[in-house]
Formats: sequence, structure tokens, C-alpha cells
Amino acid sequence: MRYRFDECIERGKIVKIPVDPALVEKEFREAEADLIAAERSLAEHQEKWAIIQGYYSLFHSLRALVFSKGYREKSHRCLKFAVEALLVDEGILNPKVLEHFSFAMDLREGADYGCIYNEESARLVVGSARSVFEMVRP
Repeated sequence: MRYRFDECIERGKIVKIPVDPALVEKEFREAEADLIAAERSLAEHQEKWAIIQGYYSLFHSLRALVFSKGYREKSHRCLKFAVEALLVDEGILNPKVLEHFSFAMDLREGADYGCIYNEESARLVVGSARSVFEMVRP
């Protein structure tokens, strides 16, 4: 669905940037730090924080890949559309990764804004974050 990516560009929510390997690496470090925090929160039965931290691990993992393609997003939804257009549609990432990210985004919003969370949801998000991080980390 490239049109959503193009709409984000038109609205200034995705911008072209020079590829900066240091910036990409910084995002991967953030993804790893958030993943470690999410796994710790899960072990401590802090499901809300595990979901939020797991989501942000996914966010930073995927953001690193978008940065490596020479783009920067300015909204979470536009990151999703950039991942779809630049990585999934191009055959670089399995569509399941986008499904995991979308699901985690919904669960994070529920945990953060609606105080809706449970252990099963937390395990799913943290497991997705670990899987995606290991898949995309160079």
C-alpha cells in the first residue's frame, strides 16, 4: 500500500535523509536496551511495562532499517507505512514482521492509554520484539 507511504511524505511525516550508519547503530542499541528492559519487566510481572518496552524495541529495530533506506518518520503510523513500502513490499522483510509491529502497536496503546494488559499479551509482544530484533540486527 505505497499510497499511505506517499501520503506521509506529502504531509511531511516521512522525510528523505542521508544514510548515517551511526544513526542506524544508535537505533539498534535502543532496540536492544528496550528489549532487555522488556524481558526484565516481564520476569518481574510488570506486564504493562513489558508491553510498552517490547513495543519500543520493535519500533527502534524497524526504525533502524528505515533509516538505513534513507528515510526518517515523524509518527508511529508513518513508520508502519514506511516499513510496509520500503521493506515488506520490496521483499526485504516477511509480512509477518509488519503484523507483529501492528499488533504490538495496538497492545501498547491499550496498555498505555486504556490500562488494558495481561501476561499473555506481554509475552506475545516481548517474544515478537526478541524475534524481530534477532532477525534484523546485522
